Amino acid sequence: MNVNMSSRELLKIFCIVFSLIIIAQVTIVDTANALTRFFNCTTRVANSDSTFSIGDAEACYDRVFKGALDNDRYGNPLDKP
Repeated sequence: MNVNMSSRELLKIFCIVFSLIIIAQVTIVDTANALTRFFNCTTRVANSDSTFSIGDAEACYDRVFKGALDNDRYGNPLDKP
């Protein structure tokens, strides 16, 4: 069994691993960015009319976190008629 790998094969493996790391980083950063967008939305609403309610917070949450639109307040999926 030949254990020696050519530099071309090592470069291919390195490129594949590096690409997977970049993809993982993009998904992590995008998730963290959503929380920042939620806080920016709530701040914008509170500063625009000097009032802020739970309904405003839920509207911002539904706008930023799109998956929340089809769930109830406890995270359970809503039944569609």
